[in-house]
Amino acid sequence: MPHGSPLMAGQEIPGSLSRRRACAFDVTSAIVSQLLRLGWSFPFARTLASRRPVIVLYHGVSSRDGSNMSAAVFERHILFLKQHFEFVSPHDLDRPRAPQQRLRVLLTFDDGFRNNAEVAAPLLRKHRVPAIFFIASRHATPGKYLWFSHLRALKRCFGGKEISFRGTLFDMSPHERRRSIRKLGDLLLSLRPHPTAMYEALEEELPQIEDLVDKRDLIDEYAGMTNDQVAALAADPLFAVGAHTVDHPFLTRCEPKEALRQIQANRAWIEAVCGGRCNDIAYPNGDYSAELLSVCREAGFKRGFATSTRIDRQSIFEVPRIGIYSQSTDVLGFKVQWGSLLRDVRIPVG
Repeated sequence: MPHGSPLMAGQEIPGSLSRRRACAFDVTSAIVSQLLRLGWSFPFARTLASRRPVIVLYHGVSSRDGSNMSAAVFERHILFLKQHFEFVSPHDLDRPRAPQQRLRVLLTFDDGFRNNAEVAAPLLRKHRVPAIFFIASRHATPGKYLWFSHLRALKRCFGGKEISFRGTLFDMSPHERRRSIRKLGDLLLSLRPHPTAMYEALEEELPQIEDLVDKRDLIDEYAGMTNDQVAALAADPLFAVGAHTVDHPFLTRCEPKEALRQIQANRAWIEAVCGGRCNDIAYPNGDYSAELLSVCREAGFKRGFATSTRIDRQSIFEVPRIGIYSQSTDVLGFKVQWGSLLRDVRIPVG
């Protein structure tokens, strides 16, 4: 509004609308936070919550401040869980709690990013917290990355206005970038045979991660653990190492022989690196079928970890987990307290 212009009736004072919206957002957030806190903090809630241990799922833990799950945020989660719940080891999963006892929590980490060994594991050791690490073997090889790491690097770091892939232009302008990456990902996942054709396209036809990301971020958020780091986790009595396939594919999109290879080769690598038996598997992307459960059972795995249970809620090959993606400890507390129960009545909770 030009200097000296009269304010017309009903016209907002410049900036006042955005301040009011921000204030309304803060009030709403405070109300939601309080409701979440009420949902988990009362002791009587224990009698209604799951008697089984609650298994939570993390992925990467970055050393960079400002990332969604930074070391500082993750340590705050550990301290919160330690104060209000009870940590258990993988060996205690079959032991239910009494109604008035605190809920019991097991931490799991998927994918095998290097930051799990360099950032998360030291914090877990510091606070004496057990965990299982499910590790995909592809990105243990230098210069190899998981398919969604390629897409994440393109989304965050690609500097151009568009990407051309097999005759299609993908608009990488700020307001279209998220949608374009989703469409590109869908196209890559549709290539057959899965996942071989997808990785060939990523490595031969699209910009490479090393050309997009600086070395520090490459190690911190994209690279996989080294063999030595995997072995060190397995040697620690606090931790267990589980299978997560070679390439992190959607197993139900693989040909049967390829799905079997993904599982067997990954397990063989883990056992060779760690010098011991690999008893647990987590299904990448939460994707599996009844046939794949039979494959894992016949292969001698003792347990299989899913996200949402699809076939048999009581099966030890469909152990459900609750994904943790928010920094909020109130969201974390609510998910631990009620996530299993909500899942049982088919309400998605992540």
